Amino acid sequence: MFLPTAHPGIYRRMLLGAAITLGCIPALACGTISSHAKVKSVTQRGEIRLDDGRLTRLAGLDGAALTAARSWIGESVGVALSAPRPDRWGRWLVDLTLPDGGSAAIEVLSLGLARVRPEFETRGCEVERLEAESAARAAGEGIWSDPRAILDASDLETLGADDGRFVLVEGIVRRVGLGRSRVYLDFGRRGGFTAFVARKAEAAFMRRGFALSLLAGQKVRLRGVLDDRFGPRIELADPSMIERADGSTETKPGG
Repeated sequence: MFLPTAHPGIYRRMLLGAAITLGCIPALACGTISSHAKVKSVTQRGEIRLDDGRLTRLAGLDGAALTAARSWIGESVGVALSAPRPDRWGRWLVDLTLPDGGSAAIEVLSLGLARVRPEFETRGCEVERLEAESAARAAGEGIWSDPRAILDASDLETLGADDGRFVLVEGIVRRVGLGRSRVYLDFGRRGGFTAFVARKAEAAFMRRGFALSLLAGQKVRLRGVLDDRFGPRIELADPSMIERADGSTETKPGG
C-alpha cells in the first residue's frame, strides 16, 4: 500500500485536513503537467523517485504496482501535481504522464494492479479512474482474479482479519438507522458489518445520487479502511466511497 494503514477516523481527518490545508487554493486539474523528469528508482512501497530528487506517490490509489512502476525507470515522464506541497512523509502526490501520453494511474488501474482509494486531492479524477478499475474488475485482471478482492459483508471472520486495512466490501443494506449525528447502514444483525455517514455529509451523498434513507434492500459496494474495534465498520467520509453493485444510477426504495 502507498499509505500507512489507519482507522477510519484518522482517514477522515486526513481528508478533512487536506481540505483545510488547501483552503482557497482550487483543485489542480487532473492530468495537468507542471514539469518533466526521469524516473530514477522505485521503492518497495511503490513510491517513485525522480531524477530531480523528488519522492512521489501516485495519488488516489491503493496498491504499489511495483512491476509497472519499475518498467518506467529511465523514462521521461510528465509530472502532474495533485497537491501544492508534499505530504507529511515528504512525498509529492502526483499522476505521471507516460511516454505514450497515457496516465500512469489509469494504466495500473486498467491492468488491475491497484484500486481507487478516494483522496481529497484526486477528487476531480474519480470518474475516469473508477471506470478503468471497473473494466479491469469485469475482466478479472490482476488483483481482481482473487475472489477476496471484494469482501462479503456477511463474512465477519474475514472482515475481522482485515482490521485496519483498505478494503472493498459488498452486500445488501438490511436497515438504515438515522441517529442525531450519523446515518447507519446495517448489513446484518447486531454485531454485523456497518457503515456510517456523518449527518452533515448527507447532502453531499444526495447530490451524488445517494439518498441514504432509501438504501435499505439495495446492494452496494463500499471502499475504505475497515475498523473492527466495535464490530466491523467503515466510515464513509465521501460519496466516492460507495457505489451501486448492480451498476444502476438511481436510488430506489428497497424491499
